[in-house]
Amino acid sequence: MSGPFHLIVTDTSPLITLASADALDALLRPSIPVSIPDAVYIEATRIRTAAGTSCIVEWMNDHLDRVRIVPTEVGVDQQRRIEEGRTIRALGEQAALEVLERFLSGNPDAEALLLFEDTDIARRRAIVADRVSLISTGDFLRELEAAHLIQSADYILEQAAKGGRNVQRQRQVTSDGDTQSRFRRQLQRTDDQ
Repeated sequence: MSGPFHLIVTDTSPLITLASADALDALLRPSIPVSIPDAVYIEATRIRTAAGTSCIVEWMNDHLDRVRIVPTEVGVDQQRRIEEGRTIRALGEQAALEVLERFLSGNPDAEALLLFEDTDIARRRAIVADRVSLISTGDFLRELEAAHLIQSADYILEQAAKGGRNVQRQRQVTSDGDTQSRFRRQLQRTDDQ
């Protein structure tokens, strides 16, 4: 992989972390389209009183031109499970993978970033296509800071912690070094234009 990233897909945890810090706009800084799987959106907003929920809903409504909720088969299954009172754990992750597979099959030369926090995705790296690079929320923010697209990754993580998120893992570099350097180069090219 060496081309630019054409899409950012986010799992549920990064969305909640950024919402808790009132920093969802960080997702828009790279000028790369953002897709949020329907199951991720539902996981993040289903409990209307949870921290960050109203922020996510409002942010999505304000940015429908740049952020897309993508319907998935996993999302249909999720809705059925909710109605039946069954668990919906990890369905957001599965929906993210479905969105990526569909995007890549329709765009044979494209590459994508999957924004994650849960180590399950990193451990299951083999199931993610070769043209998908994984980047943690913390590493994503650090790269934005290095490209001068945000003021401080640490500040955003501190705000998320104040909002009730456990960000200890996000304070450590966890993404592949190649992914980080490719993302950094792309951000620098965007910044130079």
